[in-house]
Amino acid sequence: MGKAIRHSFFIGALPDVIADALMQEQHIQRWWTKEARVENGKGTLGWSSHGWEVELQMVRDNAERTVVWQCIRSNMQDTHAWEGTMITFSLAPQAMGTKVDFTQEGYRESPCYEVCSQGWEFFVGTSLKQYLETGKGVPYPEMLDTSKA
Repeated sequence: MGKAIRHSFFIGALPDVIADALMQEQHIQRWWTKEARVENGKGTLGWSSHGWEVELQMVRDNAERTVVWQCIRSNMQDTHAWEGTMITFSLAPQAMGTKVDFTQEGYRESPCYEVCSQGWEFFVGTSLKQYLETGKGVPYPEMLDTSKA
């Protein structure tokens, strides 16, 4: 079973633009991690200074306006808490943009739950939003690394 991380955000961009930013390597590198590789619906994302890597199976459903990432392998925050989780971005068009409902379901009991929840809040709610609204996100390693504080 497991816990779920949930957030809702408003981004001043169309759902298709947001979905592209969630599925394409060149976009992910500009808001989440510059160490992103995406090919044929499989994403490998890295945070080399920490030794972390995440493998995702990535699916875009245009009819449902969702992007779903299934975590296949992960050592994020030095745990396996992400493995098997389903990360869903539901995209609901609204006036002047899109409501993004984010969920990471099946999260195992882990001491990094709160840190990862805050990480998603920053990377989706701040970095992705800024990237799509201004052209400049704050991906790793550009963002302030609070894990070393």
